[in-house]
Order: sequence, then structure tokens, then C-alpha cells
Amino acid sequence: MYKLGRFAASIAALSLLASCGSVSVTAAESPPPDAAPVVYSPSVARGDALVQKPPSGARTVSSCGRPPDYVVQTTDKAAAASLAQRYGTLFGAEQAGVRVLLRIRPDDVEQQRELAELRNDPRYLLREEVRFELDGVPRPDPLQFHNEPLWKAIHMPAPRQLQRGEPVNVAVLDGPVRGDHPDLPEVVQIRPRLRDEDGRCDGGDCCPQVATGAGFWHATRIAGLIGARRGNGVGLAGIAPVRRIVSINANVEGCVGEFSLAAALHCAIEYRDEDGHRVRVANISMGSMDQPTSLALSQALQRSRNEDLLVVASAGNDGKDINSTMRSPSSSEEPNVLTVEVRDYEGRAIGGMNYGFGTVDIGAPAPPPYATRQSSLCTASVPLRGPSSCSGDYASFERSSAAAAVVSGAAALVWSDRRYAACTAEQMSELLRSSGSHCITGYSARRSQNFDVCQLDLSFLSRRTSPLQALCAGGSN
Repeated sequence: MYKLGRFAASIAALSLLASCGSVSVTAAESPPPDAAPVVYSPSVARGDALVQKPPSGARTVSSCGRPPDYVVQTTDKAAAASLAQRYGTLFGAEQAGVRVLLRIRPDDVEQQRELAELRNDPRYLLREEVRFELDGVPRPDPLQFHNEPLWKAIHMPAPRQLQRGEPVNVAVLDGPVRGDHPDLPEVVQIRPRLRDEDGRCDGGDCCPQVATGAGFWHATRIAGLIGARRGNGVGLAGIAPVRRIVSINANVEGCVGEFSLAAALHCAIEYRDEDGHRVRVANISMGSMDQPTSLALSQALQRSRNEDLLVVASAGNDGKDINSTMRSPSSSEEPNVLTVEVRDYEGRAIGGMNYGFGTVDIGAPAPPPYATRQSSLCTASVPLRGPSSCSGDYASFERSSAAAAVVSGAAALVWSDRRYAACTAEQMSELLRSSGSHCITGYSARRSQNFDVCQLDLSFLSRRTSPLQALCAGGSN
């Protein structure tokens, strides 16, 4: 990956703060967004949604102390019907098209004998299906049809195609995420204290947690695209099952903006939940074209690389080449920083948006309506009425802020699959870039060579095995 050089600095942190006059000791709560709400009309398509965090009352397989179920892939529906009838009593078999679900009981010798025969039968494909046991059936997400063009464009896998592992924590570095939204997972709100250039704060808790509140629309929409719950009969589904949304107040504007964002990055690195799980992905859907005046942000980004945090940054919507004109943090050269440009649903670049061959790493669909004849994405929001509302607690979202959220959700989804759980942040960045489609080639005058920027493509998750799994060999989670 080629990116612009490390952020230059010539003015010390304390002298900068002094020149700003009186400043707040906490990060600002309302950063200027990369996107604005836009009027749109709903589309009519509807498709499958990804399994999310289990609804209230759900018990996971591991907590129930029972083994995984199995799915048998047959050649046609007639073969599946025959197999379901054959195993109706022994396995409580259920047919679903050309597939048959086999329910497994602990220590059942007869079941294990039949499974061994199925594994050796070339007519069938047998695989584990780790399932949630629900006290009720999953309910459809009524607004999911709005985002069907996105899911189709990035080839979202069906839940049965994943090898479900553990969901991860995702940080949103922005204004506060709405904590009481009915469709979001648990939100942890952190209001970081500003730090010195070397990352130290002046005693006490550098990352105090505060009560969640009404939230900021931009941050809440990012969180919704990443991890809105699925199957709860409310709203829509995000890209990934998420353990927690860690909302960390940050800003990039003004004379302390770089210190605010740096402090938020340090808090994302240092966060641990009650079970010791850290943040794996930090979404930054904002940026600044101002020249940094300290090393605070570049050192925080370097620390994020050293401590294995994937940073997903939006490229911006200014129509600029950020390979020649720096935009922080998206012009960072750190290999764990994944810079995202916006595409349309066919993988084409959109005029008026930032670009940068040699700096931008990946594209994702989140087009404004003028770029396509389809609507904007829909996501969780603060309570809203008016033309940008999908329905009450949901609103439209687009451009590079939304595109970065899509990629953050994709990284969280891949990490939640057992086959890729061991990926490091740098390996995850390489994996997502390597899996892309609709590649666009462009010339970097600064590098004097061509570079490809491809669109996010998750079709590899739909296959039982993929060469991309080798990228995570030797990784650690």
C-alpha cells in the first residue's frame, strides 16, 4: 500500500493549545459530517438479511451445552425431500429447498454413525450449522428493502454460508451515538480527555464513560449501517453482528481537532469490555484538509498499527485528489488504515467525491440519488420527521461517510466468521482489498505508476474455502 508520508509537525502541542486560547478538556460532540440527508423515495426490492445478535431471550448453542446442527446440501428438491423423510425421526430433519437441516443430540451414537455415512456419500455436502435457539421465530426487518441494492452490490452472504464465531466490538469516532435506539446493539459512550502530543493525559481516567443520550444523527447513522440488529421485527439489518458499539466523541475541525481525534483513537485502542474483548474496528467518517501542526494524530495512528486496530477512514466528498492534497486521517500511510471512496451500485466512481490512486484503498456503494436512479441507503437515526426520514427512527445516508461505515461493517462481519477470526488488522485490510471487484485503474503522479482501487466484494464468504484464508495464517485475535 502506498500512501502519503507521515504527518509533518513543527509546532509543539502545548504551544498550539496556548495559541487557541481557552479550550474544552473533552472532545467535541458534533463533528462536521461527510454527508448530508437527502430526499429519496423507497425502492421495491426485498432480500435476505444477515443474522444479527440474537434477540432478547435467545440462547446460543454454546450456552445451551449442545453440539452444532448440520445442513446437508443435496442435488435437487426431490432428493432433499427424500432425505428429510428418511431422517425425520432420528434427526428431526427439516427441508429447506435443496437443503436439509439435521438437529443433533449430544452423545447419540446412531446419529454419529449416520453423519459419518453422509460425509462419505458423494451425493451430499455436509457442514456444521451453528444456530441460535430462539424462544420465538425471527421477525422480518420491515425497512430492509431500502438497502437491498447495497447488499446485492457487495454480494452479502446468506447467514447459512457463514461459519459463525464471536462478534467484535466496533468503535465509532464521531459525535455520540444514540444510546436508546430500538435497533442498535448496546452502546458504550466515551468522552475522551485531550492528551499531550505523546498520548499522555494529565492524570485520572483518560477515557471516562458517560451516560448515553439522544445522540448525534451522523454518528447514529454510521452505527446503524455497521451493526443494526437483524430479525427483531424492527427497522433494518446492519452489515455485521456487533458485540458493542463503542461511541467515542471526536472532532477534526479547529485548532484542537487533531488532538481530539488522536485522543479518541487512544481510547479505542485502550477499551476493554467486561470480558476483556477489545475494539477491532474504528470507523472515522470525517477528515480535515488542514495541514497538521503536531505529531499527535500521526503518533496515535502509529500506535493503532502497533496494537492491531483496523482504522477505516472516509475519503471525503470535496472532489479532491487526496494522493496529492493531504486529508487526515485518510491520507495516512499506516497499513492498518483503510481509506474508502464512494461508488455507485454498479461499482462506478461518482463525480464530486474525493479520490486518490495510491492513497484510496477500496470503494463501497453509498451513492447520492443524483448519481443513480435508486434511493440512498437507509439506517438508524435520531428521531426525525421530514424528507430525509425513511420512517421515524430511520433516515437516509450516503457518500463517503456511509461508504466507510459499510466497509467497517464488512470487516466486523469477516472477523465474526471463524475462518477469519485470527486475521490481524493489516491482514484484514489486505484481505478486503484483495477480494474486491469492479477495479478502477488510475495514475499517481506522485508515485509515477498506476494503481487499482476495487469495490468491496464479500462473495468469498459464500464459499466453503477461499484462497483469502491463507492471508490470515499466523495471525492472532
